[in-house]
Amino acid sequence: MKLSSIRAAHFIGIGGAGVSGLARIALQSGVRVSGSDLAGNETTTELMKAGACVNIGHHRDHIPQDCSLVIASAAIKPDNPEHREATRRGLKLLKYSEALGEITRHTTNLCVAGTHGKTSTTAMLAQILHEGGKQPGWLVGGEPASLPAASAAGSGLNFVIESCEYDRSFMRLSPGVIVLNNIELDHMDVYGDLDGVTQGFIEFARKLPERGVLFYNADDERCREVARRAPCQAIGFGQGPGAVWRLHNLDASSGFARAEVTCRGMRVGNLILEVPGEVNAYNALGALAAANWAGVPVTRGLAALRNYGGVKRRFEIVGSVGGVPLVDDYAHHPTAVKQLVETARNTFAQRRVVAIFQAHQYQRLLTFMPDFTDCLSKADRVLIARTYAARESGVQPGEPEERLARSLRQLGVEAMAYGDFSSIVADLSMKLAPRDVALFIGAGDINQVAFELLARKEFISARLRAIQPMFSAAPAA
Repeated sequence: MKLSSIRAAHFIGIGGAGVSGLARIALQSGVRVSGSDLAGNETTTELMKAGACVNIGHHRDHIPQDCSLVIASAAIKPDNPEHREATRRGLKLLKYSEALGEITRHTTNLCVAGTHGKTSTTAMLAQILHEGGKQPGWLVGGEPASLPAASAAGSGLNFVIESCEYDRSFMRLSPGVIVLNNIELDHMDVYGDLDGVTQGFIEFARKLPERGVLFYNADDERCREVARRAPCQAIGFGQGPGAVWRLHNLDASSGFARAEVTCRGMRVGNLILEVPGEVNAYNALGALAAANWAGVPVTRGLAALRNYGGVKRRFEIVGSVGGVPLVDDYAHHPTAVKQLVETARNTFAQRRVVAIFQAHQYQRLLTFMPDFTDCLSKADRVLIARTYAARESGVQPGEPEERLARSLRQLGVEAMAYGDFSSIVADLSMKLAPRDVALFIGAGDINQVAFELLARKEFISARLRAIQPMFSAAPAA
């Protein structure tokens, strides 16, 4: 399906990261775009400025009479009034993942996959190709700081796609290259166990053509298993001897990764990142390798990576109150939470780490309870919000959260579980200290607490100024 053949398209759930990206690409391709969502946000505002007609709320009359294509978010159910209307009228109706697969079927797709780091790596790869003059298309499931937008139609040969494994969505794509970051247990409702997750990635890799390439994390055992089963060339990246693209002398002690890079034993340059976290060095190396395959010289790729400014909700400092940084991060898997806390320790070495954690789905919280206990125990203080229970029912809210808090207290960590955001705001307003850093952790709406603290900035800042002499006189921890 070519967008140039579509006159008008309607997007149900147009405010979401993926669907809004497709809507933006459709606008750039000359399609008349309409859409709807339950609430407006910055994304819907930007789409309206670009020419889309966006309605708040769902109603059958929102679909234009001359519309020939309807694209629906994965969250949209068949009883949605616009979904029913599209069905009644016999319009072409596609899920987001189906539409993405059809729209990119005739391009050379560079697909970024893995349990962690997909959004950052996709943004890095798109930026390298963009700055390298390749005019790529791309679709990032977040808001990159140093790209013109989260998605672009592109006019070049390559299209960079964040390829999600949930609901086996990536199986609808046609990859020419895959960058595989890592494989861990997640999405148990889809894959069951770690072997099932690994098999899912094996099946995705098997979609590569014989002339395709799998760039894989050679330091990850499960990625190596996928590489052994790939139908095409597999090229490893990482720190170990099995990697073709290697990081040497990796140092993230300052919070920001620095490393020497070699390819096939030859030194090709220095990786210098201005975004925090050792894990971003791996993300960058995979992106660099794939971009080099696409024709961008390594030196130019390394320069583009130094310009990389991160992605919204990935260690994003949204502001500060009284000198206390407020960091918003999308981490919702124990490994990502562990990496986040470690990054905060390195980046804010003299500060006390206060973690405000919101689990994303009860199934994930219950499955990984010991792991979440372990990674959150590395913080100095933990506040646990009510779980963001997307796609779930049948769990007693509050009980798993209190269990997590109790487990942390048994390890000597000051921890509390709260039933609403207002209680967390009240706690932080009165208990934040001048040497703190506050981490807002989760893929749900926990960042709303940070924004509420910013709204109370004058009050909190005045309180922190009043107690600052007490902390200035105390010896540093």
